[in-house]
Amino acid sequence: MHFVAWDIETCPRPYEGLSTAHQKRQKKEYEYQSRKDRDQPADELKNRAGGTHPLLGWICCISMVSGNESRVGTPKSWTADELAQEEALLEDFWSFVQSLSDGLRWVTFYGKRFDVPFVKARSLKHGLAPTRKDILDTYPYSQDPHVDLANLIGGNTFYSLEDLCDHLDVESPKTGFDGSDVAPAVAEGRIDEVRDYCERDVVATLQCAQRALPML
Repeated sequence: MHFVAWDIETCPRPYEGLSTAHQKRQKKEYEYQSRKDRDQPADELKNRAGGTHPLLGWICCISMVSGNESRVGTPKSWTADELAQEEALLEDFWSFVQSLSDGLRWVTFYGKRFDVPFVKARSLKHGLAPTRKDILDTYPYSQDPHVDLANLIGGNTFYSLEDLCDHLDVESPKTGFDGSDVAPAVAEGRIDEVRDYCERDVVATLQCAQRALPML
């Protein structure tokens, strides 16, 4: 079985650059995040509100890694230091995706509800057509062609990638850097740290899929 695990990292677009409609949306998302997690600093909540909504954020990194039942390859990544580079990142990403063989299984964690909608929205913004449709599968009741490990256990069970790694004896990718660190790192010119973090995520995601083969 040929797997390709992938993941994205995102940043909020500057509030001042948003349209009036999107500024209203950003305020609603911020209020939602504030109610959900009252103990977080305002800057973190603002980054989360913008960076997790595909109409308010942008993609700064995409990483992929291929493998099979026992092998994990070398990760490949596309990065953007700033919003102006996002279009080129997505063009290169879609070109590479088109070159991959048929019959593979895409693997993500929470990809059907986050990564796929975000990539679709940002590609739409730049007028880019997806080069293949199987990577965009979001059907929640099937693991083919897209294995979303956040749906692996099913029911109303909520868990993070870190939780799943611990459950399956896979080394956690969240070692001193997590999603809340992405936007500050990009702002400070530390895109290499973001890339390394994203690549650790895709390797861990693929390793979890290998452990979960009996369920797939």
